[in-house]
Amino acid sequence: MEHEEMIRNLLTMVKRDTVPALGCTEPVAVAYAGSVANKYLTGTIDNMLIRVSKNIFKNGKSVIIPGTNEWGLDLAGALGIIGGNSEDGFMVLRNVDNNIIEVAHNMIREEKVKVEYVENVPDVYVDIIVNSSVEQIEVELKDSHTHIEWVKVDGEIVYENRISSKDKISTDFLKDMTFKELREVCEIIPLNQLMFIEEGIEMNKRAAERGIDEDKGLRIGSTLKKLQWDGKVSKDASTQARILTAASADIRMGGGDCPIMTSGGSGNQGLGVVLPITVVAEENNISRERLIRAVFFAHVINRYVKMYTGKLSAMCGCAIAAGIGASAGISWILGGNDEQITGACQNMLSNLTGMICDGAKETCAFKLSTSAGEAVLAAYLANEGIIVRPNVGIIGNSIEDTIKNVGILCRDGLNHADTVIVDIIK
Repeated sequence: MEHEEMIRNLLTMVKRDTVPALGCTEPVAVAYAGSVANKYLTGTIDNMLIRVSKNIFKNGKSVIIPGTNEWGLDLAGALGIIGGNSEDGFMVLRNVDNNIIEVAHNMIREEKVKVEYVENVPDVYVDIIVNSSVEQIEVELKDSHTHIEWVKVDGEIVYENRISSKDKISTDFLKDMTFKELREVCEIIPLNQLMFIEEGIEMNKRAAERGIDEDKGLRIGSTLKKLQWDGKVSKDASTQARILTAASADIRMGGGDCPIMTSGGSGNQGLGVVLPITVVAEENNISRERLIRAVFFAHVINRYVKMYTGKLSAMCGCAIAAGIGASAGISWILGGNDEQITGACQNMLSNLTGMICDGAKETCAFKLSTSAGEAVLAAYLANEGIIVRPNVGIIGNSIEDTIKNVGILCRDGLNHADTVIVDIIK
């Protein structure tokens, strides 16, 4: 593949997965599908069935919905169909107010909304069936949190946008590339084509600042900051990365009205990619261009890992995907060579692989904080020559082999674990 084609493919992929989002993207996906159904609704709602993948069910069950201090996929779906605007994408709930919330509450009290999860569907899957006094509307969302596969009204398809093989090839090309090749391409992309990355850096930094100042979630970030002021924890980059990522997760998982920039379609992973690299860059007076390139590189690596593990899995994506991207970006930004960059990622995977995902909620701040802090340490160690040796445990002969092994572990080894986790949290 020529460099120009690689650049075009990488930019298309990252731009598609790096967008502003308000609230956890799993309930947002349900709300978004509901808002699409609303476009075709002409009668009053009799009932609404929300069918989701077990991954959407797991991540949407307990996380607080922005502006409500409440949770539940039934509430997300009701808010979406009553007051969501599909034109806003991940920001679909931005205009929800108390009146809309009260109407949604009435729907739920009257048992008009039912939620169930289904097996043998893609990781990202939402199917909403709305029966009104006039028509039946069905909306299927699939593969991406805001991709509508089709809409039916009274059984007839009125909208269809199935993901083509061409679209799938646009991400499958990653599997044929090595980390070295990805690094080389990220270094030569014209800077003016990467300026959208800067917006994400500033957006996620603002989220961290608000998380420290506002009483949201578990307040892990603000409490760690207080412990830092009291001299009980250090002020090194690893601790600072923990504080900022925890604070940003506090406000996001705690239902704060605070947009963040995603990575690979995940808000928490956007925080986990951007903030640790930014902390290291600011501590070491790294140039703005180098920071932007490092974050772009990390977005690419995050997506690379998820090609094997899936967008949602039984393992925490902040640990095994975003954390890997952050460690690669940190090693590179500090002058690491290819051996050290991939070594940083090997260090991370030898450490945090196995951290389970038991759903999106306030405690994600703990996992995100751990992943961010360890990403910094893994890169620092690798750049000092401390790298886990190959072919031990799940660690393969190369970083590419290790990621393939992690993908096998997620898909074959932990598939049943996901079902057990869902059964527990039900």
